[in-house]
Amino acid sequence: MRKLLVLVLVLTGLWSGYWFLGSSAIRQGAEDWFAGAAAQGLLAEKSDLSLAGFPNRFDLTVTDPALREPARGIGWQAPFVQVFAMTWKPWHIIAALPPEQVVTLPGQEVKLAAEGMRASFRARPATDLPLASVIVESGPFTASSSAGWTAAAGGAVASISADEEVPGAGDAPNAYVLALNASDLAPDPEVMARIKDGSGLPLRIATLRLVATASLTAPLDRFAGDTHPRLAALELTDSLLAWGELSASAKGRIAPDDQGFAAGRVEIAVTNWQPLVPALVAAGAIKPEQAETLTRLLAALAQESGDPDALNLPLTLADGRVSLGFLPLGEAPRMLGPTG
Repeated sequence: MRKLLVLVLVLTGLWSGYWFLGSSAIRQGAEDWFAGAAAQGLLAEKSDLSLAGFPNRFDLTVTDPALREPARGIGWQAPFVQVFAMTWKPWHIIAALPPEQVVTLPGQEVKLAAEGMRASFRARPATDLPLASVIVESGPFTASSSAGWTAAAGGAVASISADEEVPGAGDAPNAYVLALNASDLAPDPEVMARIKDGSGLPLRIATLRLVATASLTAPLDRFAGDTHPRLAALELTDSLLAWGELSASAKGRIAPDDQGFAAGRVEIAVTNWQPLVPALVAAGAIKPEQAETLTRLLAALAQESGDPDALNLPLTLADGRVSLGFLPLGEAPRMLGPTG
């Protein structure tokens, strides 16, 4: 019995020492990051930093964090952020975000109010800490901009996962599965009211779902700051927009061409497409005088498909230009610099 008691005391002392050493290292690492942020072109501020959770967790709380990147005119601030990790798996981190945050964008500030917003970061337990997954989720949220627009949603989940972490996704090197699921979307009410009046579509979008696989030039791990992973290809494997009776899906693949422009082809399928043209007019995307001609052309394309309510249109990116079926849309986005 005495030996058992001694063993328990020794193990307790060792565990306590591990926690205090680990907590000191985490605290110092956080302090060093704030102190060294200027070297990365960031202005990072806080009013307090504390660590608790003994004996089974590392609970880091940063009070009044504020991050700014003056060169790009962007920033973020909040009353607090909390980061949690279990002592036996510090490579899995969970962050709790406050119900109110402010995001600064060039020329505007966006106030974000969200319920239950949290994030999870998980690396694989290896010396280079390769990314396993990042998940950000929120309950109902609203965004209000000083530029005059507002937006809201009933909930959303966004994630990035290493390819091998997703069942059935394959095992391509440096490939990551990107996913977004959002429900009950309410873009700017003024714009949506115009669209509803012009097309009859509801004020809210029921579902937005996107799933894509991104192939990078290097893995996302603790050396990413040196290897600078870039997007080598993007394959859209699943998508859905459900908005009243109108629904749309898309699949395809794009990759940078020799000049760094996005190039490839995405097949877009639209069901019950008829409200689409008046919605585009109400949103200001096309001129009213173009609506009749465009409607006739889309109707002819739908008849060719065998279903007058279904449209199949290719989004083509080639030679630095984008076109949707026969409609030119303008310049293609750059995926890489001109030198590749």
